[in-house]
Amino acid sequence: MPRRAVVQFGLAGLVLTGCSVQVTQNVEPFRLGVTNAGDADTPRPERPEPVKRYKFDCRGADGKSLAVLSSLPEVWANTQYKKFADVRVAYVGPQPQVLEAEENAAVNVAVEAGASGARADICLAIVKACTRSNPPTISTALYGLGGAPIVKGALTLAPMAPQSAVLTKWLKEVA
Repeated sequence: MPRRAVVQFGLAGLVLTGCSVQVTQNVEPFRLGVTNAGDADTPRPERPEPVKRYKFDCRGADGKSLAVLSSLPEVWANTQYKKFADVRVAYVGPQPQVLEAEENAAVNVAVEAGASGARADICLAIVKACTRSNPPTISTALYGLGGAPIVKGALTLAPMAPQSAVLTKWLKEVA
């Protein structure tokens, strides 16, 4: 089909489509955060800021702090994630620390696999294992955290974490 015929069909289609569109009058403009025009005058209540439970001090190979974050997803999504050689984790939430359901499940897996110590300490080690360890020293780092039981807990807490493939490989090598 010649190019001229294609252009003519396209123009004919645009003209026909333009003729069949119905213009609606009295439409109010779109406003952000408004579900209906009557709500425009009443402000919406703000959501409360989520409680920060952890502090992640992410450090480079030279030991300098690259970022201080407050959640695992923030650590994983950080643009400098690959540069993190070590991540120091501290609990900064309300005292005493009460484990959430996911954390409890991960600690239970770790305890069943042989982890010992206070549940809060085990949870902190699991959360640290979910962050990022420097690949050349990962084996030493994971043994320092508590070994296979902590890694099993980490895979329970965050099975889709960027570090999970490395943790799974390490578990297979150790077993």
